[in-house]
Amino acid sequence: MGSFKFIIAIILLFSSSSYGQPYSLYSNDSLVLSSEYLRETIRLNLHLPETHPFSASNTKYPITIIFDSQHERTYPHIINSFDLLTSETQIPETIIIGIPFNIQNRFYFTSTQKSGSDSLSGIERMHQFLFSELIPQLQYEYKGNDFISLIGHSRTAFLVNYLAYHRSNEINLAISLSGFFTEHSVSINSFYSFLTDPDNFPNKFYYFYTAGTTLEESSYLSQYRKLDSLLANKTVSENIKITFEESRNANHMSNYWISIPRILINVFSEYNSILDKWFHDKLKSGNIENPVDLFQSDLEKASSKTGVKLNPNLTHIYSLSSYFAYQKEDFETAIKCIEFGLSYFPDYLDFYVELIGFYKALYDNEKIDYYKKILRDKAIVSTHLSEESKKEILEYLDKN
Repeated sequence: MGSFKFIIAIILLFSSSSYGQPYSLYSNDSLVLSSEYLRETIRLNLHLPETHPFSASNTKYPITIIFDSQHERTYPHIINSFDLLTSETQIPETIIIGIPFNIQNRFYFTSTQKSGSDSLSGIERMHQFLFSELIPQLQYEYKGNDFISLIGHSRTAFLVNYLAYHRSNEINLAISLSGFFTEHSVSINSFYSFLTDPDNFPNKFYYFYTAGTTLEESSYLSQYRKLDSLLANKTVSENIKITFEESRNANHMSNYWISIPRILINVFSEYNSILDKWFHDKLKSGNIENPVDLFQSDLEKASSKTGVKLNPNLTHIYSLSSYFAYQKEDFETAIKCIEFGLSYFPDYLDFYVELIGFYKALYDNEKIDYYKKILRDKAIVSTHLSEESKKEILEYLDKN
C-alpha cells in the first residue's frame, strides 16, 4: 500500500506541475475569446478544479465569474480562498473565470455610456458577452452547470447589481462588494422593489453585499445601509436569501477579498456540514445499514437546499473510505465509498490505488488483477502524466 502511495504522489505532483499552477486544487490557465459583443479578443483567467480532467461526462460544475482579475495582489488572495475552502470541504469545486478590466474599458463596460451611434451601451455589451457567449461556452465545453455566481467590487459590484436585476432567473449567487446604485439605471428603490418581488425568483437566489467602515468606504456603506434599512423586517420569497455585512475597519480594496470566504461558507453551509455531521454524530450513533446510500441522500438534500446538484469532494470519499477500512475494518463498505467516487470521477487514478489496497486486505486476487489492469490502461492513455511518470507506474505494476 505504501509503494502505491508513493506512485500516486508522483502522479499528483506531475498533475500540479503540468498546469503550472500556484494553487493546490485549481489550475491556473487562460481562456482566449474573440467576442462579437465586446468587439475585441479578451484573455480570461480560467481555473479548473482538480477533478475536472478525471470527471465523468455527466459530472458538472458550478460556474463562478470574478470581475477585476487584473488586480495582481487581490485576485490571487481570492483564488487561494477558493482553494483552501475547497480543500476543507467548505465549498464544492467550481469552475472559476476571472475577467480583467483596464483603465480604458472599466468605466465603459460598467456604465450606460454608448460609443458614438452604437445601439448598445457598454454595460449591455458586457451583459450580452456573459450570457450569450461566455457562460454558454463554459457549459458546452467545460462541463459547467446552471449554477452561476457573480463576484464584483466597486464599479463591478454595480455591474453585479445590474446583472442580478436583469437576469435573476439565471444567476444564483450575486456578491456585490463595496458597490453602489445609480438613479438612471438601477436605483436603490428599484433594486429594493426587485428583491421584494417573489416573481423575480423562480430559482434559488443569494444576494450578499458588504462594505467597509473606513472613510474611503463611506459612500458605499451609506448606500448599502439604506438598502438594508428598506429591507429590514420585510418578508421576501423563500427562494431568496439576502445578507448585508459591514467589514469593520476594512478599506476599499481589503473589503474585496476578506468578504468572500465568509460569504462562500454561508452559501454552502448545507454542503460543508455533511462531513462534520458524519464524524460528530452519525458515525458515533452505531452501525449504519447502508452508509453510501445515506451519504448520497445527504448530498442530495444539500443540493436541494442550495439549489444546485453538488458533487462529492475527494475528502468526503477518502474520509469515509478510510474510516470504514482502518477503524472498522469494513473493507466492503470502504470499497463502496470508492466506487461512489468513481461514478463522478472515473479517471481519478488514486481511486484505483485505493481499491487495489482494499482488495489486498480481502485477499481477492481476481479483483486486484482487475484493478491493476484498469490502472495500467488508464495510465497509458492519460494526457495528464509525463512519459516518465507513466513508465514508473508501469514498472511498479509489472513488479507486483
